[in-house]
Amino acid sequence: MEVTDDVRQLFCLFYPGSRDEFATHDEWIAGVVGWFSAERQENIKSFLDELLSGRYSDAEIAEVWRSVSPSYDFSDGGHRFFLTEVRNAIP
Repeated sequence: MEVTDDVRQLFCLFYPGSRDEFATHDEWIAGVVGWFSAERQENIKSFLDELLSGRYSDAEIAEVWRSVSPSYDFSDGGHRFFLTEVRNAIP
């Protein structure tokens, strides 16, 4: 699965310390997602809908995440959980 530029930028905005300026986990996700225009959020949501559709294993989702080389990582299954939260934060 080819990662779009919007998704690549999104993944890279989640880095150690980026949550520090937010009071909650949900505010952190909303703050990062809110950085993107409505059109770009739509593109990101479409990508995440496909990635989280059930056609990809946890290992494949983790590989997509790691292919962008973000400095944040998750344990097994954590990528799916986190990216589901991100997708749900997009209106």
